[in-house]
This record gives sequence, structure tokens and C-alpha cells, in this order.
Amino acid sequence: MADSNLPPSWLEPLARWCAGLDGSTLPETIRDRLGECALDWWGALAAGTGHRLAEPYRRALAGTDRGDCTVAGWGEPRPVVQAAAVNAAISHLAEVDDGHRRAVMHPGVTVFPVVMALADALDLSADTMRAAVVAGYEAGLRVGVLLGKAHYTVCHTTATAGSFGAAAAAARALGLDAERTLSALGLAGTQAAGVWQFHDDGAEAAKALHPATAVRNGLTAAFLAREGIPGAARILEGRRGLLAAWGLAGDPAVLTDGLGERFEITQTTIKGWPVCGQMHSSLDALSELLRRTPMRPEQIARVGVAGPRAQTDVADLRDPRSFEEAKFSTRFCAAFLLAEGSLTFSNFTPDVVAREDVHALAHRVEVAEDPDFTARFPAERPARVEVERTDGARLVAERRFRRGDPEDPWSWEDLVARFDAIAKDLPDHARERMVVWSRAFGTAEGPQGAAVGELMRLTAREAP
Repeated sequence: MADSNLPPSWLEPLARWCAGLDGSTLPETIRDRLGECALDWWGALAAGTGHRLAEPYRRALAGTDRGDCTVAGWGEPRPVVQAAAVNAAISHLAEVDDGHRRAVMHPGVTVFPVVMALADALDLSADTMRAAVVAGYEAGLRVGVLLGKAHYTVCHTTATAGSFGAAAAAARALGLDAERTLSALGLAGTQAAGVWQFHDDGAEAAKALHPATAVRNGLTAAFLAREGIPGAARILEGRRGLLAAWGLAGDPAVLTDGLGERFEITQTTIKGWPVCGQMHSSLDALSELLRRTPMRPEQIARVGVAGPRAQTDVADLRDPRSFEEAKFSTRFCAAFLLAEGSLTFSNFTPDVVAREDVHALAHRVEVAEDPDFTARFPAERPARVEVERTDGARLVAERRFRRGDPEDPWSWEDLVARFDAIAKDLPDHARERMVVWSRAFGTAEGPQGAAVGELMRLTAREAP
């Protein structure tokens, strides 16, 4: 029994709100956003399904037991937890999934795989799916904001705060009450882990494990809570909770400020570039320069990129030798954009790593931290690019936000075109079905959960 003398749990109001969320009463703007985020996730899943690492992740995480949920790229079903974990990993492989500035994390890959797996297994109603997705985004992102950028310098917030988002989504999908939802959050928090050391050691292929573990943690926590297993109510702020373990001092107000009035899902970013989000503003600025003044690689003497410390910490690999490494190299991606005149979801493919002309041009790109930009991060994603040409001309462009941020959103038509480019390897009818499903997800009626498995099977390759 809990000690009645202890102060109220920071997470209790959030758990109560998630448990009581009614998917039938969501504002139209939120339903529209749900459709956009769903299409973004289906695109990320489709892009990852044929990735060279998809099969190793499927074999490692799916297990051999048959179940009720479809694994993307396979025809055989697997149990809920395993299927959701694999689909989370797969939908993070191509680095095209959504992000959130203040939380500095990828919410969609920790929430949609959970909801889709449970929808596939339990034939959830559209209202339940919508409520579960919103609850997952809200819980994960608010915890991510609480943990802050100091946490992000060492920990991959998608893995840590993502465990809370996955647990909240699963709890709402399963219909847990407020008390058991709070237990689910506590049980997820005690499992939360994931650090950036893989990046320092050149193990970028391991990054997709982080959303997979967040999903596994969240689902496991919700199933335990459903059976009455209690979780630590003060998993964040307790004497031996996560903030103490990570040496952080969080502000509990971010967990409830504007709850139910301001939805964090509206503050997510749908990516404009198929690479690490920490370099997006730099690529936006460089693209702007190229639109204003087209130039050839031989005309370029030097490129200077200034960004926040997060960019130099995460997206400044100097000499990438794999496609995964290239997606974390601002130098290489800027050089590719300059060499090709564009860097798109269609032309940035694994074979680009062999481009010696791009590597040579990348040696003329310098990336540095701007302390002012670091201070403005993550509320803004500032960047400045300066190109010095061989004729002495100097061209400069600066950005505060990224394309796809709430300040520079996509239209539905542009999102569909983006999806078609990302999911280009799927048959036309499969892409059309996913677009229709996503659009319907934001309508008053919405699709039933049974349709999820059908869409997953459209990605199926031959299972072992």
C-alpha cells in the first residue's frame, strides 16, 4: 500500500487524463493531425521494410512463435510485443519518421507500432485507436520535455521518454483505468534506457533498437498493469527515481501545462529530408542558397555550417563509410546537396556512399557550434550556412525552424507526394490504400483496427 504521507505523484494527473481520453470528442484539428501523423508513420514503415537491416531486426526480435499481429515485410504473424517491437525498429531505419523540437525525440515510432499491433490483434475501434495515439504522444513528449536537452546529450530520448509514450498508448488502447495507467507509466519508467554511445563507437546500425525497446517496455508495462502489478507512482521524481538516477532537475509543470487544451501532437515535425533531423535547418538554408544562386561544385571554395551543439554532437560524422553513417554527417549531406542540386527521398540511396566526388566536396564543408544557437535549442532549430565561391562571392542563409515544423507545415497534397516518394518500392495499390486509411483516420468515422493487418500484409515479403 502506498504511503499516504508522500506528496502526489507528478505523473498522476497525466495518467488520469490519458485514461479518460475520449477519441470521439477530439477537436477536428487534432483528428486532421492524426491523419497526417499516420501517413508519416506508414511512410517510415514502408521505407524501412526493404532496408538492408530490416531482415536482421526481424529475425532478432520477432521470435518464432506465431501470434495475432503482422510483421512488416513478413507474411507470418507474431505475438503483439514482438511484432510491435520489430515494426518500431523497421519504421526508424530510414530516418524519415517524425520528431518534436522541445522533447528532442521521435514520438511516432514509439506510439504507432503499439497502437497498430493492438488494433491488429483486438480489432480496436477508430475512436480507441485515436485516443491511444494522442495519449501516447502526449505522455511521451511531455516526459521528453521534462527530461530536457541535458538528458539528450547522453541519452536517446526516443528510447527513454519513448517508453512512457508507448506505455500510455498501450494503456489507453487496453482501456486501463487511471490507477493502472499510472502503474503502467511507472513500470515503463523502470525499464527506460538508451544512450548515444553507439554513435561514438560507429554502431549506427543499432539505433533502431531504441524505439523497439521503448515499444517493448511500454507494452510489457501495460500488460503487467492490467494484471494488477503495481508500478512506482513517483518513477520520475522519487528519491531513487529517474531524475535522481540521471542527475536531472525537472519541472513538473510541463507534464500538465495546457493538458487537454494544447496537444503536443500538433507540435511535431514531419521531416523534409531523409537524414538526421539535427541537420535539417542547415540543409534548408543551403537549399535556399541554391534556389537563389545555382552553382556548380567547382565554383565552391568553402562551406561553413553553424548550428547548435546537438548538431555537432549527433550529426557531424566526418568520413562516413556506410549509408547509416552518411545520414549523420552534415558535411556529406551538404556536399551531396551541392553536387546534385537536390537531396530527396528518391535520390539519396545507399550507393551514394561510394561517391568520391561527394567525399571530396565534403572536405570543403566545416561544421561548428554557435553558442547562441545552442542557447535557443531546442525551442528553435537555428542554423546558418555560408558559401564562399572561388570568385570571392560570399552567400549566406539562416533558418530558425525546419521545413515540416509547425511554423512551416506541409499541405496534405505535399504529404501525399512525400509519402509516394518514400514508399516508392510498394505497389501503387498498397500506397493508395495507406493514403486512404490515413485520411480516414482523421475523419469522424475512421477505419476499424482489422484493416491494419491488411495494410501490413501489403508490405509482406516471403517469411523464413
